[in-house]
Amino acid sequence: MLLSLPKINYKTFLINLLFSFIPISFIAGNLILNANIFLFIIFSIIFYGKDIFTLNFNNLDKIILIFFAYTIFTGIFNNLYLQSENLNEDYTIIIKTILYLRFLIFYFMIRILINRTVINFKSFFFVCLICTYFVGLDLIYQLNFGKDIFGYVATPRRLSGPFGDELIAGSYLQRFSLFALFLFPLFFNNKDKIYLYLLLSLSFILIITGLIIAGNRMPLILFIVLITAVLSFNKSMKKLLLLFFLLNAILITTLWNLNSNIRTHFISFAERTVEIVEVASVIIIKNKKYEGEIDQKYNMNINGKVIPFRNVYIKEFHSGYQTWLKHKYVGGGIRSFKNNCVSLLAITINCNSHPHNYYLEILTELGLIGFFLILIIFFIVLFKSFFNHYTGKISLNYNKIIIPFMFLFLIEIFPIKTTGSFFTTGNATYLFLIMSITVALSQTSKKKN
Repeated sequence: MLLSLPKINYKTFLINLLFSFIPISFIAGNLILNANIFLFIIFSIIFYGKDIFTLNFNNLDKIILIFFAYTIFTGIFNNLYLQSENLNEDYTIIIKTILYLRFLIFYFMIRILINRTVINFKSFFFVCLICTYFVGLDLIYQLNFGKDIFGYVATPRRLSGPFGDELIAGSYLQRFSLFALFLFPLFFNNKDKIYLYLLLSLSFILIITGLIIAGNRMPLILFIVLITAVLSFNKSMKKLLLLFFLLNAILITTLWNLNSNIRTHFISFAERTVEIVEVASVIIIKNKKYEGEIDQKYNMNINGKVIPFRNVYIKEFHSGYQTWLKHKYVGGGIRSFKNNCVSLLAITINCNSHPHNYYLEILTELGLIGFFLILIIFFIVLFKSFFNHYTGKISLNYNKIIIPFMFLFLIEIFPIKTTGSFFTTGNATYLFLIMSITVALSQTSKKKN
């Protein structure tokens, strides 16, 4: 007699395989990540694409559609306009704009899949746990042996772990480690609290150690803020707050005293922060203008006071601000920053591929119109998720699962931080992944009596 195999829903299995592979794809690189997202979108459309016609479009969905329509408009307008100035004759802006539309499809397909309860969050959280432990342990290995398990050589002040030349290991841990911490409390029956606290403590130690030795200072600060906010807002978790701060203090103090490179790296961060505050207070708060061009030593004369631009981020933020002034209202189009910045070299300093801040980049590439559209989108997502979850007047689908997503979304769009490009594959995938899930899980299932 032949053994009967359990019936498997191959559609659900394939979709969840691709969805759960996303954290691994971030480690594997942009080529794999792009392929993963492409396959996820294609199979989601094949299996569930017809549901797009039955999806109840809310006001947020309509604004997101307007935002993407606007990116197309500004892309076409700027490509034609820049051609007339002989600055861009290869249609780069419009091509990048069209490719960016994949994230609109990505957003709606995740909405549909969650509405149909196709997504298996347990598998996704479990893969995040494995990836978090892998990156953390690989960083520790690289610190001790000078190379990680793939042979990537360590640098004196910052470690890359499995990311090779990209120094983004800390950012990866900050983005995905919260799912690892929520896996056991959400999906396993934790009758013995001692074992749960032990698992969480070990995870905290590995994550914080990885963040510190990776040398990505802003992700470390954001992670501390993130965990503090999560534990403070949730009554059942407040008892872990003291444990978290205690582990933080012990690990930071220990690594600070044992490793001089780490100590020097974080001291320089404090100095750069002071410089940013000084420049911002003069230029933005006091609304003073600089006199003449910036000299070759990167000094700026503001009403007779010479302020040195030692901080590379000040240079980039300044260049972003000056570039935005060139196309205030509609921007220069997606991925246009570098070309527009170079054309203003008399008053700009660092013309990188992007100004290292989401909001400055949106201003330079989509102008004030795109800036206000994205602000409205972010505000609605935060209002719906936090309001629906914490008012207690309504019950949410996946009520507790939404917690890590909405807090990670809040940290991702935090305005006062350095970032990668808003329009690159990695950042756009992560942002629309977190946002679409937060929106879908914010849908109310029923009102409470």
